[in-house]
Amino acid sequence: MGLPTVAVFAEPDVKAHHPTAADEAFLIPPSPEHKNPIAPYLDIEAILKICKENGVKAVHPGYGFLAENVDFARRCGEEGVTFVGPRPEHLDLFGDKTKAREFAIRANVPVLPGSGLCRSLEEARAFLGANEGVLRWPVLIKAAFGGGGRGQKVVQQPEDFDDSFQRCSQEALLGFGDGGCFVEEFLVKARHIEVQVIGDGKGRCVHFFERDCSVQQRNQKVVEIAPARAMDPELRARITGAAVRLCEPCQYLNAGTVEFLVTGPLSDPNSRFVFLEMNPRIQVEHTITEQVTGVDLVQAQLRVAAGMGFEALAALPPPAPRGWAIQARVTLLPGGAGLLARYAEPAGPGVRVDSGVAQGVMVPAEYDPMILKVICSVDEGQTFDACVERLLEALSGLELEGIKVNKEMLGRILRHELFVGNEIYTSFLNDQPEVVTGKPAAAAAGAAAGQRVRVEAPFHGQVSEIRVKPGDRVRGGTAVLVINAMKMLNDVQAGVSGEVKEVLVGAEQQVAEGQALVVIEASGEQDAEDEGDAALQPRKRERPARPAAPGLVQGDAAAAASRRLASTWYAAGGAAGPTDPSSPIIRSRVKRDDTFTKRLAHNLRLIEDLRAWTAWAHGGGGAGSVEAHRARGKMLPRERIQHVIDPGTEFMEITPLAAWGRYNNEVPSGGVVAGIGIVHGRECIFIGNDPTVKGGAIVGEGARKYARAQEVADMNRLPCVYLVDQGAGAGGGSFKSQAIMSAKQIPQVACVLGKCTGGAAYIPALCDESVIVKGNGMVYAGDAAGEGADEQDLGGAAMHTSKSGVIDHLAETEEEAMLKVRTILGHLAGRRPKAELFGMVEPEEPLYDPEELLGILPEDTKIPFDVREVVARIVDGSRFHEFKPRYGATLVCGFAHIDGYPVGILGNNGMLFSESAIKATHFVQICGQRGIPLVFLHNITGFIIGTEYERGGITKDGAKMITAVSCVPVPKFCVVLAGSHGAGNYAMNGPAYDPRFTWLWPNAKISVMGGEQAAGVITYVKDRQRKREGLPPLSKEELEAMKAPIVAAFEANSSAYHSTSAIFDDGIIDPRDTRKYLARGISVALNAPAVDGQYGVFRM
Repeated sequence: MGLPTVAVFAEPDVKAHHPTAADEAFLIPPSPEHKNPIAPYLDIEAILKICKENGVKAVHPGYGFLAENVDFARRCGEEGVTFVGPRPEHLDLFGDKTKAREFAIRANVPVLPGSGLCRSLEEARAFLGANEGVLRWPVLIKAAFGGGGRGQKVVQQPEDFDDSFQRCSQEALLGFGDGGCFVEEFLVKARHIEVQVIGDGKGRCVHFFERDCSVQQRNQKVVEIAPARAMDPELRARITGAAVRLCEPCQYLNAGTVEFLVTGPLSDPNSRFVFLEMNPRIQVEHTITEQVTGVDLVQAQLRVAAGMGFEALAALPPPAPRGWAIQARVTLLPGGAGLLARYAEPAGPGVRVDSGVAQGVMVPAEYDPMILKVICSVDEGQTFDACVERLLEALSGLELEGIKVNKEMLGRILRHELFVGNEIYTSFLNDQPEVVTGKPAAAAAGAAAGQRVRVEAPFHGQVSEIRVKPGDRVRGGTAVLVINAMKMLNDVQAGVSGEVKEVLVGAEQQVAEGQALVVIEASGEQDAEDEGDAALQPRKRERPARPAAPGLVQGDAAAAASRRLASTWYAAGGAAGPTDPSSPIIRSRVKRDDTFTKRLAHNLRLIEDLRAWTAWAHGGGGAGSVEAHRARGKMLPRERIQHVIDPGTEFMEITPLAAWGRYNNEVPSGGVVAGIGIVHGRECIFIGNDPTVKGGAIVGEGARKYARAQEVADMNRLPCVYLVDQGAGAGGGSFKSQAIMSAKQIPQVACVLGKCTGGAAYIPALCDESVIVKGNGMVYAGDAAGEGADEQDLGGAAMHTSKSGVIDHLAETEEEAMLKVRTILGHLAGRRPKAELFGMVEPEEPLYDPEELLGILPEDTKIPFDVREVVARIVDGSRFHEFKPRYGATLVCGFAHIDGYPVGILGNNGMLFSESAIKATHFVQICGQRGIPLVFLHNITGFIIGTEYERGGITKDGAKMITAVSCVPVPKFCVVLAGSHGAGNYAMNGPAYDPRFTWLWPNAKISVMGGEQAAGVITYVKDRQRKREGLPPLSKEELEAMKAPIVAAFEANSSAYHSTSAIFDDGIIDPRDTRKYLARGISVALNAPAVDGQYGVFRM
């Protein structure tokens, strides 16, 4: 551009690279106020004095030090020096993360649930208390006035919050001069996607596409990619559009980066993304954007700051990114600073190096550890893999002698299978510690009792806090001290349990990597004290306060049995009342160890995926369709239901993810919303189509969901409410179901909220009572255009409520219509009161926390776990009376209570043997005789196979179990915890066996047989064929090649999402909500009268 440049430097940087690169360079005069090497670069007045004395017209603040300092930008303006960056008000807005979050909400940019600015632990605690039950753990504490990963920590559980907040606040004060923090929900499995923007300061903004910055170490970026791999164009448009939408209302000026977290596949246009923060400056990784757009962003900054060039700039971004670019940040390792004795940069086509060091210069440890960046790019038409290879080659040619850097780690990242496979999330380096260390992940190693073990410093730093003293007893994994390194506070943990014998360092002391800090005398790896402390312990958990059901007298349920007894049974002074529970409490054997922690993280990621897909389902046909729908004075289907159900109650939706993965994911929920809600204390089914999805048309999955909802209403004798806003019905079968339900005296109510034409006209005509909304509601079976009649004359609200009599009630608005539906339901006859289940008790929360289920459930459905650990976290008081515990041990059977309801539970602990099947048959018949509902907890690969078992009658015994399960006359409920395959699925009351409800956990797999078994059968048949043809058996390699696609296909088609998409179940649920769903299901089932059962032939 021909502009002369001036650099400023502090004394330690007199031989640094940047002073020699500029036309002129000036020393920032030393001052008593400069307490450390960073201080001169923060001295606003000294820097402005140099500007004024040397005729400097503009200051580019770079991407550190004063780049986001409001006071510096303001003082530059006061002194007539152009600040090449945003205005002070923009720095103030986006520099305060809480203000930025509030602004994002106003700009309709999605954000995570979170707090405002918290300047004290008390304020943060108050936020948590006010949002208990809303926020899901883990949560993220983050510095409000800084970035770069400092002052930031993920907190997994409430008991760790106080210490973590104090730590973050201390780091924020150290790094940014302000200890204010905020708290928000933490997304466990997320990508960091950011968008480069430039604004003209007049309300116009352009974007330069996105970067994927998900490879991070301690919340600091390590490798960045542009553009993001495999990103769907629609998702890219949504994210870049949100970035522009954030910047234009505030008339943002100059360059900035809007950062987002994205959950779900980047290839999915509907993946969820949320605003993370806005960095109002040029970013370290702007280089890769320059490579794929051809735009020099720093030159663009200068042009915009000078008030010129934005008109041309607006046309500069290409229609799409061209080629690929990757940046690797080369950083000092802890303790790696020193004299750079030799330095050589790589060179060649597509290789760029941005460096801040030079040969013969001391590289200090006090600054940011990044010393240079290696950027490699390839042109359009070349592959991403080619770009990776170019970067690996460039890194191998980078020579740095005398200092220690992360070059080897960068190579391990670029070669790692997860990076190559584009399965990178922000937790990648935390989850794969061997990538950072270059060593295999350490196993939990113990030490013999009496052995002395040293705790060593993992890297160079300063001791910030000592948490133990000689004589203290510690457990393995306990933090014994804290080291401050690179402006971050790092726990140093004891490797073994035992007694602290020596503390070898003091507070504020500098320590080197490998230096001994603490000496512990080990107590022994498996000593009873350690084992007992690690095991999860039962504890009394308070039951959440809930309003009593209408008409229920306190204690009625608990006294149901005793009130029927003669008073003479009781001794003088004795009182009839509930007795103490006699069932034993399950003893958990789960420990909160590394395995627990990994499983917890894995299952939290699955739940985050589930939430993202649920949000997709609730989004209907998209923002445009929803806006057009609301413009007609209409509510969304779920909003309509909320207007009808009792305040303070929750709607339990059936199969919300219907049609997932089908029709390009353009038919959320199959176009139908169905579920159960409480109206005037009575459970009711709601069925309503979503007119924002394909105009209300019903696809095949929607029709099956409609039929399933009617089936639930029929089986459980629930009043059925139809919210009609469509142009067609769900098929003739649905009208038949309406007629049959009417014959069974099941109340049905229709509310016509839009067009109800063609076959759909029969829906209100077949109901007991109906309501129609004036103007929007229309009912007619066919077009009468030849008669010259308009739609209102043909089927409008006024005509049908005054002339035809097809509709009973007219409402002026949807709100009035919903109120009329409530009124109708309030006058249903109490002819068939809700059945009373003998043996009910006062509800009690489990003694073990259901949150622990996420640490129990393995990452792979092939890994076994004890189903009793699940039972302990869903039944009242964690009490379980196990039936035949020593016989047929691969099936756990027993009696318990869930929310006060008696239940019989069958849970898999392995394959089904003859003994397991016989035990199940006996147990199911007992529950049938006693009228006890049955709960099936699936984790089953099937029945055992083999000659010995066939001769022993496994098929005959399995048939007994299937007969008992098929014929038992009690409500049955299923939860698929992991796998459910083959005949094992049948025996455990699979979908064909009329369960009242079936729910799946997110990891569930369901199939006729497992992928491995299917592959085994097919390869066996192939080998037999080859033998007949005189050919040799398949080789090991051929077998594996043949099996791989079979296993992959079965895995894809057996997922929980595949099942729920096709309406083979009633929905995927968060495992922690299992107890809630089962209790609701039992409550619903009690609306139907008890029936007598008759069993088929049991082959003996």
